[in-house]
Amino acid sequence: MVDEQPAAPRIDRRRARTRAALLQAGQALFARRPVDGVSIDDIVLAADVAKGSFYNHFDDKEALAREIAAQVRGATEQVVTEINVGVDDAARRVARALCVFVRDAGDNPERNRALQRLFAGATQIEAPMNRGVREDVQAGLSTGRFAGVSLETGVLLIMGVVQVAVARALESPASSPAVCQDVTFALLRGLGVAPADAAEIAAAARADIFAAQPSAAA
Repeated sequence: MVDEQPAAPRIDRRRARTRAALLQAGQALFARRPVDGVSIDDIVLAADVAKGSFYNHFDDKEALAREIAAQVRGATEQVVTEINVGVDDAARRVARALCVFVRDAGDNPERNRALQRLFAGATQIEAPMNRGVREDVQAGLSTGRFAGVSLETGVLLIMGVVQVAVARALESPASSPAVCQDVTFALLRGLGVAPADAAEIAAAARADIFAAQPSAAA
């Protein structure tokens, strides 16, 4: 007598496919409309799943939106972590991170449009998603690389510039490299970096990120 194979793996794969379909559908819809303009019926229709399946994975559409935002931000942050391995200078780390976010907007516009609408916690300095930028600003202040700003002001300045630069890249992808360099220079000056250093770092970040570094997976 042949033993039957357990059903659990098949169920797990089906649940994973359903969850992935809901996330993909939500991302596409939130890229075009605000959360309030998207219904759960819209999401399950786009995902081609039963409405009851939605509630097996998410309590409400806000929970789905938070998961999408976390995934998108996390994917780009992972690329930032990788490209900054071995880079100790806080100014260079910030410059390279900004260029990663700008380049990813051009490479993956849908998910970045969704993130623009779903960017919860953007001004919460202690939010887990802001740990990297917080640490870079603290390092820059501790070493004297950054000056004239507090930790909170520095973090808010970087996050605000990233948001605006990504929005510009979504409007005009072809201009992303030049925009990245110019905005990075201005950001570094705002953080107290000397003009000559800011210009060199911005140019190097543009060359490194747009020429060689991988973007986050679509």
